[in-house]
Amino acid sequence: MRNSLRTLLLGLSSVAIVSVTLGGLAVNLRERSTAAQVRLAEQTERLAAAAGPLLLDSLVVGDLARAEQTVRNLNTESVWSQIRLYESDGRRVIFDASPQKVRRSDAPRWLKQLVPVTLAEHRVVISATPVTYGVLAVTPSVESLENELWTEVRTMIAVTGVLLVTLLGLTHVILVVGLRPVRALAESATRLGHGNLTARMPETKLSEMRPTVRAFNSMAASLEQALHEAHTRQTRLESLVEISGDLSRMQPLDSLLGRIAEACGRIVKTDWVGFRLVDGDELVVAGTLDVGSDMPVRPRLKIGESLAGQVAATGRPLLLRDPASHPSMLPDHSAAMRRLGYQGLLTVPARVGDRVVGVLSFLTRREEGFSTEDLAVASAFASHAAIALENSRLLDESRRAYEELEHTQGQLEQAQKMDAIGRLAGGVAHDFNNLLTVILGRTDILLHQLKAEDPLRRGIELIQRTAGRAAELTKQLLAFSRKQVLEAVVLDLGAVTVDMKEMLARLIGEDIALVTNNAAGLGHVKADRGQIEQVVMNLAINARDAMPKGGHLIVETENVDLDAEYVRRNMGARPGPHVMLAVTDSGVGISREHQRHIFEPFFTTKEQGKGTGLGLATVYGIVKQSGGYIEVDSEPGRGTTFRIYLPRVDAAAPVADRAVRSAAPAGGTETILLVEDEEGVRELARDILRSSGYTVIEARNGAEALLLCERHLGPLDLLLTDVVMPRMSGRELAERLGSLRPDLSVLYMSGYTDDAVIRHGVLGADTAFLQKPFTPVALVQRVRETLDLARREPAPVA
Repeated sequence: MRNSLRTLLLGLSSVAIVSVTLGGLAVNLRERSTAAQVRLAEQTERLAAAAGPLLLDSLVVGDLARAEQTVRNLNTESVWSQIRLYESDGRRVIFDASPQKVRRSDAPRWLKQLVPVTLAEHRVVISATPVTYGVLAVTPSVESLENELWTEVRTMIAVTGVLLVTLLGLTHVILVVGLRPVRALAESATRLGHGNLTARMPETKLSEMRPTVRAFNSMAASLEQALHEAHTRQTRLESLVEISGDLSRMQPLDSLLGRIAEACGRIVKTDWVGFRLVDGDELVVAGTLDVGSDMPVRPRLKIGESLAGQVAATGRPLLLRDPASHPSMLPDHSAAMRRLGYQGLLTVPARVGDRVVGVLSFLTRREEGFSTEDLAVASAFASHAAIALENSRLLDESRRAYEELEHTQGQLEQAQKMDAIGRLAGGVAHDFNNLLTVILGRTDILLHQLKAEDPLRRGIELIQRTAGRAAELTKQLLAFSRKQVLEAVVLDLGAVTVDMKEMLARLIGEDIALVTNNAAGLGHVKADRGQIEQVVMNLAINARDAMPKGGHLIVETENVDLDAEYVRRNMGARPGPHVMLAVTDSGVGISREHQRHIFEPFFTTKEQGKGTGLGLATVYGIVKQSGGYIEVDSEPGRGTTFRIYLPRVDAAAPVADRAVRSAAPAGGTETILLVEDEEGVRELARDILRSSGYTVIEARNGAEALLLCERHLGPLDLLLTDVVMPRMSGRELAERLGSLRPDLSVLYMSGYTDDAVIRHGVLGADTAFLQKPFTPVALVQRVRETLDLARREPAPVA
């Protein structure tokens, strides 16, 4: 009877415990399944939302590989089973970043039927208003959730089995002592089955029950520890996603580095964080987070030196216990680690693709040091930090490129405007010179025909003086448009400024102090001395007008080398060795607005009648035509400096020939072929030459000149031709006549020239040229000089 009762009690107790445990397990499984599905959906939504800003940066620049790697980094825990990025229509796939190896569900079929799991796909639109770059679609991993539930079921089954075996083995103890310990075990098992992992069995005096109590409590503690670790991992992952989203926002590099150091300390529980950036072949400290220690830090380390340098060189992370004893550790760092009690070191590389851009180092005083989980978290964070650094670098480069582009665009627009104005001014000056040639020539002829007391003489002289002033204005327009003729020679700019000092002193007046500074060993330039003197004089006059109450004028020269950076920032400048000519005054200065227009012709800030607005325009044209560059540095109230850079040449400056040339004899009896498309100029030149004794054959263009030359059987001594004519230039005409008349001399005339006869406006040594407008005396004298030179030494055909 007693044994039957014991068996019955034992059976009833066993059935009760199993029923309660299994019932609680079923209820708990459904509750846990529902909570896990909600939690996983929320986690999926947070991760997908956090991935949006990270993907936006990559999609904007078109870097799909980096976008795909970003998504894979966020899914290191295989939270998602499917990850696809669709185009903006949400249908066509851009890339599929789903895990290649999805963890298979181990849960049995009966569990899947008992606790069905359904997880919906979540979509996030990646856009930057108004452009939509794509749609991110993620599906949580059902297999991961089923495996988690199956693990819990197996744990509960194991617990139930242990309880049953324990109960069957302790039947005698239960019946002798009573059912209290069994009831306590059942209650604890029930609480454990409902998810209360803090449930523990009280200690018992029954030796037979102690192993069971200890096994149960140990199992409960293990489950509680596992849950705590899972919760810690989830918290770290959420923090990592939050920080990654924060780092993905564009921000200056300095604030970004501080944010990285702060975030490291929060994610990886540590006592010291150091962040170094790769700079060439060195690692440079970018930021540290020091919690109550005084760790020495070298500002720079060679890559390969010390532990951080080795990580940068190999690209592999490093996890150490007792880092102070490592042979690669620097001696001063080892001593500091022992003194401060650091027990663990963790160093991971920050990568962008295959390139290491920095190194993150962590130190801790915990005896257990860092774990492999810390290593995984730190490595994941380092990847996000590297992407954030790369984004910051690209942002800085984009801003600099935009600023430089904006600056260069302004310079280009100004250069194009100046070039257009120059073309217009050159064309007007050319046509105006033809008119002035006729006016000056005819007035000169009339004046020679009139007596001194003739009443018409005064009016004609007034016309001549007025035309002369117009010719000077035309000359300045030609200088600005770079269409004038320069006789370039090798010059010493220092010698030019010294020779001009006395004249400049008279020009600027006694109330302005003149100082000249010429650097020793000054190089030479190739330019027209008269035009360079005109540049200095115009700048001096401009400075004088800016100092009505007196001041200082400094003219200085020195050798400079213009590098690629300067040339990139100053359109029109050329790299290489130059000689700088600087003119500085202490005047009223020039505003930024006026500086954009000061080189334009007829622009002036002076009062009406006190300036033509061509002074600085002339300077600009001469400098540009001489192959140089000019810049202005000025602020209102702080004076002005004009700097002119002319290319330096190796040739030595020739000794000036100051001998006075004897006047060429006027007139002659030679035969001249005159070619000029402007009728007034042609008739004037014809009358002047014929009155001087020459025989003149005139033609209106090149074709007519060729025909007349072929028909003319007598001698032909000189071709006097305009340079720019319709259909056939003067140069082409001279070349074609050279085959017919090898001994024919050539004299070119023009209001300006930009063809091959005078390349880039610089007169060739063997080319005879007459600048319009000219006087009758100048024409006759230049013709005579050309003919006499041909007799002494036959000139090559032009």
